[in-house]
Amino acid sequence: MHNKEFKHLLDRYTKGLLNEQEMEHLEKWLDTMEDNAAFDKLPPEELSSAKEEMFSRLQQRIGQQQVKTVRMFRPAQKVAVAATIAVIIVAGYIWRTSVLDIVAPHRTTYAYSDKGHIRKHILSDGSIVWLKGESKLTFPAVFNKNERPVTLEGEALFEVAKDAKRPFVVYCGSLTTGVLGTSFNIRKNEKGEVAISVLTGSVVVGSKSTKEQIVKTNESIIYSEVHASVVNGHPSRTDIHEFIRGTEYDMAFNDASMNNVIQKIEKKFEVKINLEDTAIRKHLITADMTDQSLEHTMEMISQALNLDITINDKMVLIRPKK
Repeated sequence: MHNKEFKHLLDRYTKGLLNEQEMEHLEKWLDTMEDNAAFDKLPPEELSSAKEEMFSRLQQRIGQQQVKTVRMFRPAQKVAVAATIAVIIVAGYIWRTSVLDIVAPHRTTYAYSDKGHIRKHILSDGSIVWLKGESKLTFPAVFNKNERPVTLEGEALFEVAKDAKRPFVVYCGSLTTGVLGTSFNIRKNEKGEVAISVLTGSVVVGSKSTKEQIVKTNESIIYSEVHASVVNGHPSRTDIHEFIRGTEYDMAFNDASMNNVIQKIEKKFEVKINLEDTAIRKHLITADMTDQSLEHTMEMISQALNLDITINDKMVLIRPKK
């Protein structure tokens, strides 16, 4: 698709004129668009700032703090959004996923991991998924207001953000796992066996051929699709170590400097933390923030060190309480 055709489709989209076939065409083009080449001619030191500047311009035009927020645009806003996206796309200064989050927020998307590698993916609700080996996760770009469904092929460690109003549901083979907020490992092997081990909290597991059952912390089950049977057990320390190996799951600190804690938080949650007073880096903290959301993690730090913390999308500001 040429830029002119893209702008034409986008204009029709903002006016609500796209038919189902045109919408599918637009989404597929965005999904396959390669944006890396657009930056080849930029010096490395300008690359990051250019992306951030243009992405900020897009957010400002939309008039919202987070592009991921799902809402309806007024006609005037739609025109501004269309113009901005078209200009930025042509200039090559925006990631295709950012545009997709606007054009088709409820589309189904995918995350993959390669053999021998672990890939982290942060979902729209803040849940973190560590895909292991040759695995695939299918999920909506933005979850709806009723539930958070995902489909797993292979193995993954889940850290599910707590949300009592929207159950998190994992479909793996013929087994369904329902969660409100917890951490667990799921693995399906070539024999048709699905193994689930719960690290914190509890999950509800069931299939068409077996009754639902609750699996709690430090419990595990192995479900055989061939025999439609379930074997209960407990993960060993070696098992748990293997589940979290290569991830940033462990967030337990003992007399750790805030400088080290900040680095781990930034890496795990992919945020930037700014300090109003650099002396904060020298503080020591003892706390276990494993399996906590970014918000709860920062709240624990705030209470432990008497700090004021403000979270604005991917930016976190820490300052002493006055």
